[in-house]
Amino acid sequence: MTAAIGTTTCYRGRMPRTTQATRAGALTYRDLWHTPDDGNRWEIIGGEVYVSPAPFVPHQQVVFNLASLLRAHVRAYRLGQVLIARVAVVLERPSGVQPDVVFVARARRRIIQEKGIFGAPDLIVEVTSPSTASRDRGMKLDLYARVGVPHYWLVDPKRGTLRALRLAGDRYAAEAEIGPRGRFTPSRFPRLSVRMREVLAP
Repeated sequence: MTAAIGTTTCYRGRMPRTTQATRAGALTYRDLWHTPDDGNRWEIIGGEVYVSPAPFVPHQQVVFNLASLLRAHVRAYRLGQVLIARVAVVLERPSGVQPDVVFVARARRRIIQEKGIFGAPDLIVEVTSPSTASRDRGMKLDLYARVGVPHYWLVDPKRGTLRALRLAGDRYAAEAEIGPRGRFTPSRFPRLSVRMREVLAP
């Protein structure tokens, strides 16, 4: 059975017939490597697969700008590695996601393997769109907190906002909320200044 969530499709308990992974029972992160190379984003959360359509240009511009900013900083100070979608991130055995931008610290680089990232990255960034916003702010936020992702940023290209969250115990607390002209210095990168005008630039 399928259900529409915005323009995202949720397949409960099975993969579409166009894949090699159709089977009975709950899906797991292993099924990510059997999804079609169709330009869509495929994620499996709690045994269900969510398929989001190819993103619009503003979304990709923000992903590229922010990833470029982080990568330059991370490389300059040899802090670790920055990766962008589509890369599989396995946070718990049933679930595998494909965040927009991921940072893994050098001390934890062992979690980066050939097929993807197996473990909680130090930072996950999701750039929201109408088809993914409720999931990014709901079930994915809960998942990231549960598995111990220490920093989670949500960027809304339409509103021009960035909300930086930091894990405090078992839930996230707001570290910064900035608008189109704002900037902030992340606690994870104390020598970096994130300017929203650069993040949102076409």
